[in-house]
Amino acid sequence: MKTVNLTKRQFKKLKPMELEDGVLNNEADMYYLDIKRGYLKQTYLLKKLFQDKGEIFSNKLYTINTLIDNKDEINMEELIIPEALGLVDNEIVGPIMPYIPNINLGYILNSKYEFPLKQKIRYLKEVGLILEKLKMVREYTKVKDIYLNDIHENNFILNKQTGKINVVDLDSAKIGHNLPSSAYFLNLLGLHTYSSKYQEANFDHFAGGFYEVNENTDIYCYIMMILQFCYGSNIVSMTPEEFYNYLEYMASLGISKELIDIISSILINKDNQNPYEYLDELIPYYNKLNKYTFTKTLKK
Repeated sequence: MKTVNLTKRQFKKLKPMELEDGVLNNEADMYYLDIKRGYLKQTYLLKKLFQDKGEIFSNKLYTINTLIDNKDEINMEELIIPEALGLVDNEIVGPIMPYIPNINLGYILNSKYEFPLKQKIRYLKEVGLILEKLKMVREYTKVKDIYLNDIHENNFILNKQTGKINVVDLDSAKIGHNLPSSAYFLNLLGLHTYSSKYQEANFDHFAGGFYEVNENTDIYCYIMMILQFCYGSNIVSMTPEEFYNYLEYMASLGISKELIDIISSILINKDNQNPYEYLDELIPYYNKLNKYTFTKTLKK
């Protein structure tokens, strides 16, 4: 396992990375770190975790190590996998990963005028394609249990160099024998709590996550991310009644039964389906899918 050891003095000189408006990171601070190899200098990011002791921290270190060990087998350029651990005065503070000039997907989706709707939908479809590629990794490689887990818009970036979507904050991913980490859409109040197919984690060992992570939870979080984008407001604690009312409203606008069925499956006793192929359907109706317009129709 590669490590980069800084003194406290060196660390204090690092420049912090500023996040775009509306993009939050509740687990760590990010710093630019220039590493010289021979005559070349490359910029990395050091992610200094707020929680640097205990089971949650140990679980993240295991996750990072397992990702690094399996990087060649996973072989997905979309995943920004750490390359080393950062130390300050010989104390581990967090992972080090390549810096990629980027725009956060959360910023893109929440911007009103900077990015056209078709572009936003294309990026959401790319997230779905990443999930499909991970499914192929699980099926055709020795890495049988890799899942993104904490899927929400702020954990994806638009790579300015390639024009493609990348995944960041992979220390919350599920891989190997690690414990479930916390996930934005998998809290104790969400829609998933109304379906028995989402199983609570073993609380004898707790690393922040409340639910076992698998393909169903990944697709659930992906669908919730899409719905939150359409709704234009927080849906983390949406009730089943509100959910089904919203689906009925979507159907009344003309959105296909196929897409409605895929979305509704997150609460019924069948495996979740990836909806990425159907997302272009949302484009003609997007301006009517927001919370304000939806709630106005309920009052009529």
